[in-house]
Amino acid sequence: MSMTAEEFKHSLKGVIPVQLCPYTKEGEVDFEGIEENTKFIVDFAKDGNKDVVLFTNGNTSEFYANSIEEQKKIIKTVVDTVSGAIPVIAGVSQASARQTIGMAKYAEEVGADCAVLLPPYVHTASKEGVYQYYKIVAESVNIAIMLYSHPGFGGTMLPPDLIARLAKIENIVALKDCTLNVADYAFNALIDPEDMILINGNAELSYVASAAYGVRYRGFVSAPLANFAPRLSYDIYEAVEAENFKKAYEALKKLFPLESFMAKVASSREPIPGWVSVYTTYISIGKTAMNLVGLRGGTYNREQLPLEELTDEEKKELKGVLEEIGII
Repeated sequence: MSMTAEEFKHSLKGVIPVQLCPYTKEGEVDFEGIEENTKFIVDFAKDGNKDVVLFTNGNTSEFYANSIEEQKKIIKTVVDTVSGAIPVIAGVSQASARQTIGMAKYAEEVGADCAVLLPPYVHTASKEGVYQYYKIVAESVNIAIMLYSHPGFGGTMLPPDLIARLAKIENIVALKDCTLNVADYAFNALIDPEDMILINGNAELSYVASAAYGVRYRGFVSAPLANFAPRLSYDIYEAVEAENFKKAYEALKKLFPLESFMAKVASSREPIPGWVSVYTTYISIGKTAMNLVGLRGGTYNREQLPLEELTDEEKKELKGVLEEIGII
């Protein structure tokens, strides 16, 4: 049974891994792998009653590569495996309100605690159109709704005044904030926390940096790190919660070899001029890392494009990086 929107709002804090989706060598979704990976996160969270919320069927989960039925089965598999141990956020983004409403209703039906959705993509909506889009989806369900502001994925950056307006809708209770504009960080921080919980969507480094400058988020989304090394992510969260920024920086330093490797791989792919998007290389790195640590990262199949497989040399270098930072 899903949490109420108010219950979810109070439980939304900590590290939020966005699940990677493993595939078999035939290119099929590996549902057994999803179950195994989910149990790994749940076991980590239950050991010490940690603040962990699981996010599935998002962009990092390659939801766009899966059919509606596959997306639904992924959400149900995760919810059933979690079995109420930790909150579950389900991505329900589709290109139209009708399809998104159908996914949101399904997520509620099977027991997800929150539905997260991008603004309309493919066609760009007006500010009022975006407001009405979120409003009609929110009115279709009773579970919590999380806004997702990320121009690299949705093509739209939600402005602070629109976010504040949407926050007044009863079950729109959270924002996954991926803004890269310091001014927008500041404006978003002024949103009444009684209306909306802010989650940093730019992972560990941004979470620490924003907190050091006084913009406090209740937690952060982690991809790909928390899928295969949640302890490293959680050390950062605990240090910031304790306002021990020296300790937070020391925890961040452990990640620098991995961050450097990820940047190197991304920069080795030639960008198309003018595109505002996000490379899939972090997903490829995350899946390879999961295989290396004994989890289910899956097997690459060309039908997974635009996901690109790491080269053999990159896989070898990643193994060395994981050894260097003590993950394997």
